[in-house]
Amino acid sequence: MKIVDWNTLPELGLSHNQHIKKKTLVSKGEIPHLMMFGTAVFKPGDKVDFHLHETMFEVFFIQIGKVIFEVNGEKHILTKGKCIIIEPGELHAQSNPFDEDVSWSYFGISID
Repeated sequence: MKIVDWNTLPELGLSHNQHIKKKTLVSKGEIPHLMMFGTAVFKPGDKVDFHLHETMFEVFFIQIGKVIFEVNGEKHILTKGKCIIIEPGELHAQSNPFDEDVSWSYFGISID
């Protein structure tokens, strides 16, 4: 068993944009195939450029605000309560062009 207190976790920069902060609740290697489980906050104007993961699913659950996810050329505006699953090999980017913060929980699962 392991208990993690989100309030005591350090804020780290995202690998795709160090300016955007995240807190990692579960790190790679702690649970088989789970790459990470954490939270992130995008301030207005923050974005992550297009990228893909060949061997990982990513799941994002929007908790506060709204965000644009672009996946394989399609734009999707996600709001509080929405969940999106990005499959391995899908080209995707995230951006917050809105005037409020957006916060989400997310995790990745390796398929290899």
